[in-house]
Amino acid sequence: AGIMASSKPLARFWEWGRNIICVGRNYAEHAKEMKNALPSEPLFFLKPSSAYVREGDPIIKPYYCNNLHHEVELGVVIGKKAHAVSQKAAMDYVAGYALCLDMTARDTQAECKKKGLPWTLAKGFNTSCPVSDFVPKEKIPDPHKLQIWLRVNGELRQEGETSSMIFSIPYIISYISEIITLEEGDLILTGSPKGVSAVQEHDEIHAGINGILSMQFKVAQQSRQS
Repeated sequence: AGIMASSKPLARFWEWGRNIICVGRNYAEHAKEMKNALPSEPLFFLKPSSAYVREGDPIIKPYYCNNLHHEVELGVVIGKKAHAVSQKAAMDYVAGYALCLDMTARDTQAECKKKGLPWTLAKGFNTSCPVSDFVPKEKIPDPHKLQIWLRVNGELRQEGETSSMIFSIPYIISYISEIITLEEGDLILTGSPKGVSAVQEHDEIHAGINGILSMQFKVAQQSRQS
């Protein structure tokens, strides 16, 4: 039952998966550093599937952004259609995991928050969702016992334990699936630990899940069409 019969390869979910759903403020220390109150329900937002970028291609800093931040997160890849699933059954819908970055135009986000506007410009631009290789569920018996980290130019910026999540993965899946039906190949980003900070053009980002995998990306600047 662990194997999900699929016409599409889950190992390449980023090529065909439709939805990227991101949970914000799911680590208390990160909420604190962003001066946000702790949420009583998961806060979530969407990225378009065009946000995916893979190792070998750069993260592109948007032309309108002067303060691009990294947020390292554990991603959960959905293996079959999930609609209003219980917390108890939620993990049956997980196919595996990936390490993800939620790249954020922080200055743009601050403007959006101030004006009460959606965060799309801050969170949904091309290359705003770098992803690692797919990790099958069998390789990670307990996703709440992982350590994720991120370095910029060799310097440690983020390090967190997934055990510190405010909302657990089953809770998140159950909560989202009642509002948005999850499909095979969809990705849920489960929030970022503290230590988010700015990256510049030419910076090297190196991120990983301890003992599982790591990935590297270079930051480039978007040039505008005249």
